Amino acid sequence: MKLSAPLTKETLRNHFRYNWWKHVLIVILSFFLWDMFYIQTAYHPPENKRIDIYVQSAITDPEALDAYLYPLWQESVPDMELVSSTVLIPGGAQDYYSNIQLTTYIVTGQGDIYMLPASEFKRFAAQGSFVALEDYKDSGQIAAQNLDWDRGYVTYIETDYDEKIVSSELHLYGIPCDSLTGFQKAGVPTDNMVLSVAVNSGNEENCIRFLNALIQYTERQVP
Repeated sequence: MKLSAPLTKETLRNHFRYNWWKHVLIVILSFFLWDMFYIQTAYHPPENKRIDIYVQSAITDPEALDAYLYPLWQESVPDMELVSSTVLIPGGAQDYYSNIQLTTYIVTGQGDIYMLPASEFKRFAAQGSFVALEDYKDSGQIAAQNLDWDRGYVTYIETDYDEKIVSSELHLYGIPCDSLTGFQKAGVPTDNMVLSVAVNSGNEENCIRFLNALIQYTERQVP
């Protein structure tokens, strides 16, 4: 015969006194599992229907930047289902976590348009991580009034397995942001920052359209 103590206020009180952490853990795990389920099952627009903008900045609020970009999204690329921003941790090549984060995003093809400090931009541009923009500039698909275009040129260096230089080519990989002062309305610093399009974007045509509109939009605004 199985004996069990009657359920009383005292037994409940003792149960929660010694086992409260189990209930807290169950609640936390429930939220975690639900979040994972939502992430796995929620609809995500395909890469040719979204533009992801990655900004490396210590002071930028992605929600404020998204709100700033929303009218431009609707006007310039209304066929895109999503245009959103992600703020990356600054730190440079000497900061281990910052470097790993940025490298991982670029290598794995995450992010379409990057806005980086000039030093980071040049480091990745020299490795061929960004789209060469000179043909778009020459054809008028990218235009600006006051840009210092020369600062967007970087030499792409190709090496073999022995790290010997095979070839080197100078290309326009970036758009210097110093004159794009409208960004400051969204809390995005522009001094010594550079815009570029990821070579692994998978949505280059729409990114160029949006990039050109972004240049016009931010260049004519006063912070």
